[in-house]
Amino acid sequence: MNPETFAIVISYATPLVFAVIGETITEKSGVVNLSLDGSMLLSAMTGFAVSFTTGNVVLGLVAGGLISSNLALIVAFSSIRLRLNQIAVGIVLTLLATKLSAFLGQDFVRKPGPSVQDVHIPLFGDIPGIGPILFQQNLLVYFSYILIGISFWFIFYTRHGLNLQSIGERPEAAYARGIDVNKLRYFYTALGG
Repeated sequence: MNPETFAIVISYATPLVFAVIGETITEKSGVVNLSLDGSMLLSAMTGFAVSFTTGNVVLGLVAGGLISSNLALIVAFSSIRLRLNQIAVGIVLTLLATKLSAFLGQDFVRKPGPSVQDVHIPLFGDIPGIGPILFQQNLLVYFSYILIGISFWFIFYTRHGLNLQSIGERPEAAYARGIDVNKLRYFYTALGG
């Protein structure tokens, strides 16, 4: 394979990186969000619709993130408050969000929208072999590189990250330490969404 193919794979895999980081945070809190596929589709459709309508990619990203967080809050409410089966809730929300995105996105099929521009990083982008693959990408790819490191540091090396792990692995111990387990589960599930 040539370097352009690898660069395209990295660019196309970036939304999956964001989803994996979000689901890692959600699952560390003790909630399983199996509605990721539908959530990604609905938030992508919403993000594109907002970007297309306003011409502003940043507004589209924010709108997509808000939709995804709200779907994650539905998962959190269903699991924490209603104590419903997380697998069943995930499947139902996946189906609902998938069909909703197809229905609401009909008007935007095959329409060109604004995109995030590629950024060439001097010196690094000129490295033979890996330069074009890793350092001639769009800003979201670079943000995903940074977010991987930040989320690892947050989960394993901060007090809040240790609290996150404790509410997922030993909620009774976290409760005994004075941590509001359900409140943090809602927060981290929305953040992970």
